[in-house]
Amino acid sequence: MLRHPPPFLSRFPPFYPSIQHWMCLHVDVGVVHFTPLAQPQIQQPFKLVEKLVRNVFQFRGKHCYKGLEMLFPEAVRPKLAEELLRSADVDPTLRPVQLSMAHFRSLADAYSRLCRENQELISYDFRDELRRKHQSRSRSSKSKDPHTRHPIKEEKC
Repeated sequence: MLRHPPPFLSRFPPFYPSIQHWMCLHVDVGVVHFTPLAQPQIQQPFKLVEKLVRNVFQFRGKHCYKGLEMLFPEAVRPKLAEELLRSADVDPTLRPVQLSMAHFRSLADAYSRLCRENQELISYDFRDELRRKHQSRSRSSKSKDPHTRHPIKEEKC
């Protein structure tokens, strides 16, 4: 049995009554098994639903419209995000964890409808747009940087 707490505990306030208490913290462990439903609750392709859910939960602490905006290209982002939320009848100020299965179902249906109207939306990924912006900025900053060394041309004598 240890008589003194480990050295790193001395930096923290003494909220542990004794080292024995610290050594005996309990952890609960469990195994979860998921069984798919025979009839899915959202009648849309899995890829579409996965993309929608990933984008919604990308900004967990923010309102759901922030993540939903990322489903659309920057030029039409506010307009299409507003249309998506309006047609799905979802409050844009809800946080992602507050959305119910019914909300996700209506969002998936509305997004599917928008994708049918505009075919390039289904393949749109905002990360590609960010990558292109970053590459163009880095190219332009390299050419404008006065501290960038240019090769010195050696003249033959």
